[in-house]
Amino acid sequence: MKSRYIIILFFLVFSSVYGAQQSQKPDYQYLKKKGNSLIEEGLLEEALLLNFDMVESAKKNNDTYIVSFGYVRMANILCAIGEHSESLRYLDLADGLIDKNKDFDLRIKLLSNYARNYAALKISNKSIEYYNKSIELCKTLPSEYHYFLPSLYINKGDAFLNTPYKLDSTLVYIHKSIKIRENAFKYAVVANYYLKEDRNIDSARTYLNKSKKLIEVNDLRVYHKSIVLQAEANYNKAIGNYLEAISLYEESVVISKSIKRLKNVKLVYKLISQAYSQLQDEDRSHEYLLKYVNLTDSLNTRYNENIGGVISDFLTEQESGYKKQEKKYSALIVTVVFLFVGCIIVIIYYYRKKKSIIIEEKEELINQKELESVKLKQQLNEAFEEVVNLAKANDPSFLIRFQEVYPTVCENLLKVNPKLVNTELIFCAMIWLNFSSKDIASFTHIQPRTVQTKKYRLRKKLNIPEDENIYVWIKRI
Repeated sequence: MKSRYIIILFFLVFSSVYGAQQSQKPDYQYLKKKGNSLIEEGLLEEALLLNFDMVESAKKNNDTYIVSFGYVRMANILCAIGEHSESLRYLDLADGLIDKNKDFDLRIKLLSNYARNYAALKISNKSIEYYNKSIELCKTLPSEYHYFLPSLYINKGDAFLNTPYKLDSTLVYIHKSIKIRENAFKYAVVANYYLKEDRNIDSARTYLNKSKKLIEVNDLRVYHKSIVLQAEANYNKAIGNYLEAISLYEESVVISKSIKRLKNVKLVYKLISQAYSQLQDEDRSHEYLLKYVNLTDSLNTRYNENIGGVISDFLTEQESGYKKQEKKYSALIVTVVFLFVGCIIVIIYYYRKKKSIIIEEKEELINQKELESVKLKQQLNEAFEEVVNLAKANDPSFLIRFQEVYPTVCENLLKVNPKLVNTELIFCAMIWLNFSSKDIASFTHIQPRTVQTKKYRLRKKLNIPEDENIYVWIKRI
């Protein structure tokens, strides 16, 4: 009888513990939908933080699918805001967790996000390779997975813009996407390509008309509406209707601001500036150009101050946890490998004892090189501090000393544009040293607004892409 009561008691305790765990388990479907809603509203930082919590909770509940889903979604958001290095690191984490024989939806999203990052980094061949993998995977799966194909085709088409094939291949894949599922947004995208690449205004008008007809029939997502307005504005700008173009651009800006698509706002500011320039209204043109420059810097600062550190810390923590897990599962293999290596070492030592002198000499040489490396690093650190102090003092010898310490920076800049003058090289050197706009203004005794104007002119002279962070570009030169 006693044993029977013990069994019943054990069952009740187990049931209560299990029930408590189940009641604490979050509603992941709700969290996924909420994340989608935040992304739609442009609240990308909030979406990232939501995913942090979801991943941490899923790890405690041993839900590998939700953890890998969270990593892929964070990679997707980071790609959208231009943080491609961190995005790729999250994708690598997800790749180690996704069950390739079961989680096909995550596998497709993983491959397409690799492709998006490589396309944004202008590594077109790699991007197209990953799009091909994701498309081939979709085609081998049941029809329920084919809903990925339209977006994969349109994004693959965009990746071709940085290849020798350019517009022809781009349009082929956009039309493949339209054939599966047409909408006003896709026709507007086609119109934009015609306007941007070969100025085929008649073709652009044809596709804009198709876009308008579909808008009358079907509802359009808010973000897509802003793109359609941009395409219509670009068309009016191309045929000289600058006032109409500006009006449409401003409608697009209102929408983009409402969903916090600030990168779109930045682009449209530049387009409005160009339209006012065509109208010879230089004051308004300069006003929007300054808005464009200020928003570019603001986006970079906002990321660094508000979310950059959080993402970096969380990512480091995830990578650390993943590595610990890998070590745990591979402990036995490592032990066997060490035993095997130990046996080989003993055998080699026994049969090649005479060569021990050579080994010692090699070790001594390695130690010597390590000491030299330490000394070199110390010298470089001292030189760096000297250069920074010269810059802060606005010393005339700053540029000369900078070129002595970092000779390749100015050489490479002059290869891009041999007409750069010393003042521009000094400005580039300060950016390379990672001085903020405020610091540069303070050290060179100029206004912060002048610094922003200089940055914009420098972008023009060095042909730095609009979506490229000037600090990252110059650091990489």
